[in-house]
Amino acid sequence: MDIYKLLKLNRMIRSNRLKLLLIFFAQLLNRRYYSVRIDPVFACNLRCRMCYFSKSQKSMPGKFTREELELIGKNIFGNALHVMVGCGAEPTLHPDFIYLVELAKKFGVPHVGLVTNGQLITSDELDELGRAGLNELILSIHGLNKATYETFMVGASWEKLVHLLETLKQLNSKAKMSFSIRLNFTANPDNIDELERFFDVFSAYPISTLQVRPVMDIGGEYTAPFTNNDLYRYNRVIEKLKIQAKKTGVRLLANTQNPQYRKIKPNPLIVETYKYISPQYVVERQYDWRKESYRQFLRNTGWHSSVLRKIFLSPRVSDVSDFAQRYSGQYDII
Repeated sequence: MDIYKLLKLNRMIRSNRLKLLLIFFAQLLNRRYYSVRIDPVFACNLRCRMCYFSKSQKSMPGKFTREELELIGKNIFGNALHVMVGCGAEPTLHPDFIYLVELAKKFGVPHVGLVTNGQLITSDELDELGRAGLNELILSIHGLNKATYETFMVGASWEKLVHLLETLKQLNSKAKMSFSIRLNFTANPDNIDELERFFDVFSAYPISTLQVRPVMDIGGEYTAPFTNNDLYRYNRVIEKLKIQAKKTGVRLLANTQNPQYRKIKPNPLIVETYKYISPQYVVERQYDWRKESYRQFLRNTGWHSSVLRKIFLSPRVSDVSDFAQRYSGQYDII
């Protein structure tokens, strides 16, 4: 399954009422319709300046046991269209991060990704991830040279990133790489200009997708947003990347609608289609994930009636794509 084609189709459907109705029937008929973002342990080996870990040096207590991960798979993955291992924390710090990928595939999840800074992954683990059924490896980067990369990704080594990419290149050349590679670049006023050189720096590597994420204030040490003056530079770089991406066949994802994240309002679609899991929070506060499936929980708490009211009785179902951009991590596919 191509998750990006599905995202394009979602954007083509303009009516949020229609989307909610489709979600209603998908749940009613026991089909897959939501994305799961899971941090098996809420900790990180780096202190990236734009991340909350740069201010809070302590990891959150607890991590899932293997048995708990199996319960999550059994009770939540059944209706998942997409599982992303890693969502703000570093999943490779958990001893069972590869098993979690395998578990998602065991429960039939069509698209499984791993989001990581890549500093801890070994070549043997890349082989294991491929055998486990990983569909997409997503590497977070905040710079295109050693100085910028290590300035924003405190504790990271540029040489380790290059070594990882070289390993992936070798696997790809031997037709041993069964997953695609995406690079996530968090752009800010101090690194946006060098993003123009993305294809000069990374063209030698088998990159399928580039996602440009404008910086947002999530409680990190670095919070400088894009000013109105910076937006000209940002848009100029994105336009150049669009041309280069088209020539090279690389998929480009970028927030072109609201890079400053202004006037973000809640969107009921995000509540229904994105489920977050960590040792501190599993989908919803009221949900006892150890004792029942998420499908059972929705049925027992009157979810169907609630969604129908949103569709047919609400005066307006808001259509604010920027909320989705902020919390889902999926931006315009250019």
